[in-house]
Amino acid sequence: MQRLKKNLARSLVIIALSVIIIVLIAGFTDISLTIKALKKISAKWLMMVCLLLICDWFAEALTVKIFAVSYRTKVSLKYLFKSTLIGSFFSAITPFSTGGQPAQIAFMNKRGVEYGEATALFVSRFIVYQVVITLLGAFGVYTAHDILSRNITKFALLAFFGFVLNSAVLFFLLIFSINRNLVEWLVKALIKPLAFLRLIKNQAEAVEKTLNQIKLFHKCMIRSMSNLSLLSFAFLVTVCQMIARVSVTYFVARSVQVNCSYVNTIMFQLVLFLVVSLIPTPGAMGASESGYVLFFSFLFGPQTVATLLLWRFFTYYVNIIVGGLTTAHEIKVLSRFDSE
Repeated sequence: MQRLKKNLARSLVIIALSVIIIVLIAGFTDISLTIKALKKISAKWLMMVCLLLICDWFAEALTVKIFAVSYRTKVSLKYLFKSTLIGSFFSAITPFSTGGQPAQIAFMNKRGVEYGEATALFVSRFIVYQVVITLLGAFGVYTAHDILSRNITKFALLAFFGFVLNSAVLFFLLIFSINRNLVEWLVKALIKPLAFLRLIKNQAEAVEKTLNQIKLFHKCMIRSMSNLSLLSFAFLVTVCQMIARVSVTYFVARSVQVNCSYVNTIMFQLVLFLVVSLIPTPGAMGASESGYVLFFSFLFGPQTVATLLLWRFFTYYVNIIVGGLTTAHEIKVLSRFDSE
């Protein structure tokens, strides 16, 4: 309960900071135009946005399920959907979105799945996701380069930075997944100072348990990385997930009566994801809002801030709200299991 309260407090602080950033951005525009645009919101377009969010979550859960079937891991698609919401909550409130997968692994372990196996599930899914976002981002840069370079100063530098950073993360993930000796060396190097500080009581036992989980992890990773049909299916589902995610911007714009090109909107959003996805603030806070204005102001015009408010709400705040409630429910369920 104490941990839940701490996460709730962190969420409220992050939401407050994000709102402050949006208010500062809105201060440089005509606020009356933003209010006017928000008064004309169309419910039918927002229903489409909600549907896209559900498709996004479901596609991510399905991707993990694909790897779970390969590993013969006994975990239902229904629970993986719940796990996706939990992951989205912790990703939204932690720097670099690093809290999502560890939280999912920890909760799944309480459901009886070995740490090594659970880690392999989410690392496999993240590798596929990283490949997709890097390739689609590069495609977005290639497709929309002429338009964006005319409207954004040093666009090429931004795109290059995003591509290199995402490619580097993908490279190190693959090395981590394939090179078992390197991971074992890192584990031993980390456990030794922890034992010296007496944070770990039995160093030999901790090393043995961790190495057993690493062995299981690499066994699962080799199985998934060597199965081309499995990877192809996971890749296709993740592409569908990304299309749903980037399409939110278009439908949000249409909800406030902005007539814009669907193709241009999703291409711009793909590039924006590529550029800001690895910004170290929780939810890429600050970079996402300013990047959105930079990429879409010449496309959405006076309604840019109105679309920003709606886009940020559905792509960030909803993850905190729905994910936070789901996390609280899972903690309640697990505490009931522990008491039985």
